[in-house]
Amino acid sequence: MSNLKVVLVGLGNFGSGWYRRLRRHPGVQAVCVVEANAQLRETIDSETPFYSTLKEAIISEHPDIVINVTPPHVHTAINEIAFEHGLPVLCEKPISDDIMDAQYIVGQAELKNIPFMISENYRFFAPVLKVKELLDSGTIGHLSSAHIEFDRYHVVPVPYFNRMANGLLEDVAIHHFDMIRYFTGQEAVKVFAVNSNPPGSWTETTTIHLSAWMELDGGTIVDYHGSMMAKGKVTEWYGDWRFEGAEGAIVLTSNRVQLIKEGKADEVYTFDGVGNVLSIDEFLAALKEKREPRPSGRDYLKSQILVHAAAVSSRDGKMVSVEDVLKK
Repeated sequence: MSNLKVVLVGLGNFGSGWYRRLRRHPGVQAVCVVEANAQLRETIDSETPFYSTLKEAIISEHPDIVINVTPPHVHTAINEIAFEHGLPVLCEKPISDDIMDAQYIVGQAELKNIPFMISENYRFFAPVLKVKELLDSGTIGHLSSAHIEFDRYHVVPVPYFNRMANGLLEDVAIHHFDMIRYFTGQEAVKVFAVNSNPPGSWTETTTIHLSAWMELDGGTIVDYHGSMMAKGKVTEWYGDWRFEGAEGAIVLTSNRVQLIKEGKADEVYTFDGVGNVLSIDEFLAALKEKREPRPSGRDYLKSQILVHAAAVSSRDGKMVSVEDVLKK
């Protein structure tokens, strides 16, 4: 599939960036927009078709795909409408703000055999792709552990963030938890997590500090530290990573990938000025090649279940089994 007509649903904080991206993308022939807030029409080109509901846009424009950039609590309703019309969907993460809804909508996509991808853009950053290549090649041998640090002082202006029970975990660390699965090719078996707020936190309605430990099914141990109240060190949004293996280590920090063997740096890869693949590129390629997009809703559901398990662990104050957490 090429030169597609796209309906973009949502013109908020992320939607405006998506609009500009789609307008200049060579694989997109035309874009129409759905947005409930009519005032946002002034933020796009006047010739772009603008609708208040997705059903109206589908009937009038006959689009080929749907890009869902609405707030998380709206995702399910929009995805359902798209599926009712047989339209492939690229949806911003998470699948839904409710784990049961997430399971339901993934099931609907599979039942109706409709391509459904989550826009997990962290997987497509150039340094991340390089680390994945090194890990898959076995250059550091059997992977024993992974250590992740994410540190930023970041006040989130988006209203839905402060409505979350655990903002950092659900809105930011979900990227990192997905990267754990992506990098290692392993699934978490056990997780222990603590969500909290440090003194002087800029929010009182959600939590923006997270410590987590997990055991993966391949035996790899992972420890994670994340903060949106950091006053010192500042990491990239994808964080700083250190992978320890039987034959060496890999360190990812600030657009720099370092391979360490026999106690010394063997190679260093830098990525300043290197472009990243876009999630829309992967989605369009998957449609053209008639394959499952990466990550599909089915795959990303496992990342969201891991986040849910961490939230349950923090709430209950104990380690939990990821497999058993949805049975309760």
